[in-house]
Amino acid sequence: MLSHKKLHLALLIHLTNQFKDQLINQYFSGADITAAQFKVLITIYKGITSPVEISRCLMMDAGAMSRMLERMVKRDLIIRTNNPQDKRQVILQLTAKSEALCEHFQTRILGHFLADLTRRLTPEEAGQLEQLLLKMLPDETTTPYLNLPV
Repeated sequence: MLSHKKLHLALLIHLTNQFKDQLINQYFSGADITAAQFKVLITIYKGITSPVEISRCLMMDAGAMSRMLERMVKRDLIIRTNNPQDKRQVILQLTAKSEALCEHFQTRILGHFLADLTRRLTPEEAGQLEQLLLKMLPDETTTPYLNLPV
């Protein structure tokens, strides 16, 4: 490992997020989707189908989310339908194309992705990092994900 001047924790967290997105972009370069779009797809795949909830989970501005969803509908990545219980709300669904993409990620890519992301850590260090990140994040940030499939 290279020797570095001490870097600010906020910068390190930012760089880690950028590195993660860069890996996602590499894994999906052939599918012509961005890391941000993939995060929306995998969130829908995990069962969160409300644009408001997806926006909250991904900590994304509602306006930016709305524009991204519109582009994704036009590209046949997601389908918008009216919520039968409340016509003012919409439910998002994956298309067959994006469902297959998420399935492929979950069954074939996720293990490689996590290995690439934590390549420089021992298994013990990766476990410690996971526990520290959980401790650092506010409960309302992690709660929506607790009952979702892994």
